[in-house]
Amino acid sequence: MERSFNVERFRNRLSTSWVGIDFNYIEQTASTNSLVKAIPSDELVHGAVFLADVQKIGRGQYERVWEAAPFLNLTFTLLFKPPGSNRIPLLSLSAAVAISTVLERYIGEPVQVKWPNDIICRGKKLGGILTETSFYGSVIDRLLIGVGLNVNQKVFSKSIDHKTISMSEIAGKPFSREDVLATTLSEIEHSYYKWHKFDQHHLREINNKIIGYGEWVQITIYGKLQPGLFKFIGLNDKGELLMLNEQMDVNTFSYEQIRIIPGSHKVSEGKKELSA
Repeated sequence: MERSFNVERFRNRLSTSWVGIDFNYIEQTASTNSLVKAIPSDELVHGAVFLADVQKIGRGQYERVWEAAPFLNLTFTLLFKPPGSNRIPLLSLSAAVAISTVLERYIGEPVQVKWPNDIICRGKKLGGILTETSFYGSVIDRLLIGVGLNVNQKVFSKSIDHKTISMSEIAGKPFSREDVLATTLSEIEHSYYKWHKFDQHHLREINNKIIGYGEWVQITIYGKLQPGLFKFIGLNDKGELLMLNEQMDVNTFSYEQIRIIPGSHKVSEGKKELSA
């Protein structure tokens, strides 16, 4: 049943210290990320959340449209003012992992992160994030993490129905969007603290959530498929990908450069021969 997001119910369930305390509900907007980008910096509070029940032009990576039926899902933007810009990709992934951890609790199934921005369950997209930054000169002014979560939507357009899924479809029941958001923000706040403290255990948590970690995979760089296979050996503390090539050299890649293509190919132990 469609209904507006209940702000009072959400506030009663929120247990964070600062994330989401400044909460802004907008029934309808083009995009919450675009909305927040237009607000003057001195009017923005670190940890603020902007949620819309209806996004007319919800955006994903590469300006793709994010489809979300009105009043059934969660589409919101987190506003952070981090101390520096060196580890922004890792903070973005930290938020994605926090979201996936919460969703697992609700639906009772494994949820993973597809590098760099998709939340995946049963091989289908359960959610996604869009990270954008603004700078004042060389100093970061704001970090926006736009989040779209498929909560209670059951019907998607034909073009994406085969690769998209919702919490309700998986669990066979509806969920309170207010409860899901309150729990998610609590986990994100906890993850932010761990990111801020350079927590190495948290880095391992992130690695273990990313599809392809520890496997031999194919990769594309700026959209071009690279020859051979690479073993995804994890992220460093800057959020860069570390890949072992078939010559046993370690290559480092940035967030923007690379896409991972997991598969069934493996490199036999002690050799570099490929087998399906």
